[in-house]
Formats: sequence, structure tokens, C-alpha cells
Amino acid sequence: MKFSIESTASYNSIHPAYHYTEQFANNSETYRDGTKWFGVFLAFLSGTFFTISSALVKAVRNVDPMILLAIRALAQILAMAVVACRSAGNLTGPSGQRLLIHFQGMVGGMTLSLLYYSFRELPLGDATTIIFSSPVIVIALSFLFLKEPCGVLRILVVCTLLAGVVLVARPPFLFQMHRAESYNLMGYLCAILATLFTALNIVVMRKCSDVHYSILVLNLSCWSLAAAVFFYFAVSGGTHGHPFRLPRDWFTWGQIMLVALTGLSGQVLVTKALKIEGAGKVSVTRSLDIILAYMIQVYLFKDKPTSTSVSGAILIISSVVCMGFEKEIYSICDFIP
Repeated sequence: MKFSIESTASYNSIHPAYHYTEQFANNSETYRDGTKWFGVFLAFLSGTFFTISSALVKAVRNVDPMILLAIRALAQILAMAVVACRSAGNLTGPSGQRLLIHFQGMVGGMTLSLLYYSFRELPLGDATTIIFSSPVIVIALSFLFLKEPCGVLRILVVCTLLAGVVLVARPPFLFQMHRAESYNLMGYLCAILATLFTALNIVVMRKCSDVHYSILVLNLSCWSLAAAVFFYFAVSGGTHGHPFRLPRDWFTWGQIMLVALTGLSGQVLVTKALKIEGAGKVSVTRSLDIILAYMIQVYLFKDKPTSTSVSGAILIISSVVCMGFEKEIYSICDFIP
């Protein structure tokens, strides 16, 4: 016999009076919109493009990562300026949201700078795994600022995702104490900071869901260019004395253009996905591309994953599936808060 809960105002409140009826009105009402699969699909595509772009950043070893980011930012500025002029009209965005748009651009620029450094310094799979663990922070931030629900199921998903991340990344203090001294401290610090900024960036972009995507990407590109110039002189050029030089062969330029194209495609797709689906689901879905990152690491960089990495990948996929069928799970198990 199924229970329905009388006078239940929210998904995490339980009234002491029960009636024996065949009704599931508690969480199914809270999650009445269900999963918007087109938004989930766009989020998955965006993660795929970002992963390919990250692999190219790692592959182009003879060009400083900040120069790669600056070229990508310039390409995005040119492309999005044309789109914004045709579609949005006003390049600065709505007057009431300009401060939020600039904040999103500044956070996004810092995120990309940290991402490029971490991808250059760390193994691709490890860096991607750390960065795509951001759903833990995104779900918490979306619960606090976007008023998205965060019940028992999402808490279980977060715990499963964390367990998968730990198994895939295999931090040295848990798995390889004797190799701890060989870890790249700057690379891991950049990856952890990039994770925090990625989570904040997704939540802020979700807040800007009414703004045309071209304005958001254009603003992000301008701030990315500024961040790339700053980090180049503060970290790369200023610290190590690297001279500014551009590649002279066409093959390297082709790779650079692919970095810009895949990065732009990923940015546009994640912006569109956040207009359709919630920040928590978008972030968790993009975590699925950890598997793609390890495939690229195996076939392109000849680094085979361990059994713990495979186990972690399975846990991550399980968390993505649970988030995808969230409404169905709550509809069947209405007693879950």
C-alpha cells in the first residue's frame, strides 16, 4: 500500500498525518519538469568539445598555454561580436544585469587560465577528473543561490561522484605515499582552483539565463584575453623569462585553430544547456567526459588507466544516470525526501 502525505509544502517536509491512497504527489510535484534531455545532450556535447580542446592544449607543447588562450579569446571575440550584433543588438546586455554579466566573464576568464595551466602541467585524465568534480560545489551553490532542490538522492549522487573522483585521481596521500614528492604542486593547485571557479561560473551563468548566449560568450572572451595577458607576464613570461613567439609551421597553427574552434563550440553549448536545464544536472552530465579524457590519454598520450580508474569511471557514470532519471526515481519512491 502506498502512502500520500497530506499538506506537504515542499519535498523535504513531512506531515504527521498519512492517508492510504495510490498517489505520488510529494517529490513528483517538486520535480514536475523532469529531465530536459536536450539540455543534458548539449551539456554532454560541450564537455566533449572541452575535453578535445584540453587534449590539444596539452599536445601543443611549443606554445605557451596563455598564448593559446589569447588566440582562442580573439577568435571568440570576432565570432561572437558578429552574432551579438545580428541577434542581441546591444553588445553590453540588459542594463539590469550588466554587473552580473561582467562578474561571470571575470570568473570565466580566471577559470580558463587555470584550466590551461593545469592541462599543460598534469596528465589529461587527472586534470579532467579534478575539474569535472565541480558538481559537488555546483549542487551546493545551486541549492543556496538558485533554489534548486537538493534532497537525499542528490546527496547520494554527490557521494558516488566523489568516490569515483577519488578512485580515478588516486591522490598520493591515499594511494601512493612514496610518489608524493613527484607530484606537480602548481599543476594540482591550478586544477583545484579551476574546479572552484568552474562551479561558481556555472551557477552565475545559470543566473544569466535570460541573456543571449552571444553576449555572455563575448564578455567571457574579453575577460579571458585580459586574464591570459596578465598570467602570461605574471607567471610565464615574467617568471621564467620566456620570449614571446608564435609558431611558424602550419601544422601547429592548425592545432591552435582547433583549440579555438572546439573551445568556442564547448562554451556556446554549455551556455545554451544552462538556459534549458539546471546547473546541477549540467555539471554532473559534463563529468561523463572524464571517460573520454582517459581514452584520449590512452590512445594519444600512451598512458594506460589502472583498475581503480575503471572502477571510478563506473561510479561516475552511475551518478550521471541517476541524475538523468531523477524525476522517475522520485515518482516511484515518493517517500525519499
